Order: sequence, then structure tokens, then C-alpha cells
Amino acid sequence: MAAYDKRANRRPGAPRPVEGNLARKLDRRELDRRELDRSGRMEFDELYERRPESAMERNARRRANFKATLRTAQRVSPMAMLGFACVAALMVALLLCYVRLNSISRSIVSMKSEINQLKVEQVNLLTEYEQTFDLSAVKEAAEAAGMTQPSEGQIYYVSLPGEDQVTAHQVESGALERLFTALSRWIRR
Repeated sequence: MAAYDKRANRRPGAPRPVEGNLARKLDRRELDRRELDRSGRMEFDELYERRPESAMERNARRRANFKATLRTAQRVSPMAMLGFACVAALMVALLLCYVRLNSISRSIVSMKSEINQLKVEQVNLLTEYEQTFDLSAVKEAAEAAGMTQPSEGQIYYVSLPGEDQVTAHQVESGALERLFTALSRWIRR
């Protein structure tokens, strides 16, 4: 039976292992059945003729070929499945992070271009603002509107008798505030 198992592991068409030397061992019965030529040797074709396969050997060879084609069902470990699921989840999360990073980068680029436009606009508005306080520009605008400098007769000075006075009113404070005020005065002494 061990010889049949060795045949099952061998691929078809592969050379068979040789035991001993390469000369064929002939059985005595085979020699008797065959006719010898005059020199005492068998003919070349008869010497290497393959003997017919028996039914038992044929069945064993077919079983071995059938077993070789079958593959046992393999179980996958739950931990391996959990590991694959974790790896898949991490890959999806990584992909989503790259998408988010790409959108943030695009928004940064658009914001930088907007900042550059706003800086140019700021410079333009600042120059316009400075021009409004330029006295020569104000004088030209006033003359264009028909305004003239006042004459000596148009200037009046107003003087008010008395001194300037300010009165500060204090809001009534609560009992707690008065307590803290008294404590702070006592500590300062």
C-alpha cells in the first residue's frame, strides 16, 4: 500500500524513481514465456515492454489522482477575519483622511489667493484715504464746490464767562460694597 501512496504524490508524466541499477529485473516466469533468440538474448522491443496494469493498481492510481484533485475545506480563524476587518477599516479611514486633507489644501490655496486680492484692495483704499486728508486736495474739492475762504467780517469769536465745572454723581452702593470699601481703607492705614 505504501508503494501506491508514493505514486499518488507523483505528478503525471514524471519519471519514476529507480531502485538499484537501470537494468530491468525479469521474473523467471516471464523468461519462460518469451522466446529467446539464438544468441540467448531477448529482442529489444520485448525487453522494455511494459507489463499491463492490474485492476487493483488502476483503482489505486485513480483514487490517488482523485484525492490529489480534492482540496480539504480550510477554516479561517475569527481573529484573522477580525484582523482583516481592522485593516480594511483603517485603509478606508486613511483614504477619507487623504480626501479631507486634499479639500483642506484646496481651501488654503483659495484663501491665500483671496488674501492677496484683499492686500491689493487695502493698498488702493489706503491711498484713497490718505488723499482725502491731503489739504491741497481738500482745497481743490472745496473750490470746485464753490466754497471760498471767509473774510475778516465773517469771523466771530465767542467767549463764555465763568470757569468750566464738572459734577460727578455717584451711584449708591450696596451693603456688601460698603463693607469691602471699609476693609480696604482699614488695610491701607
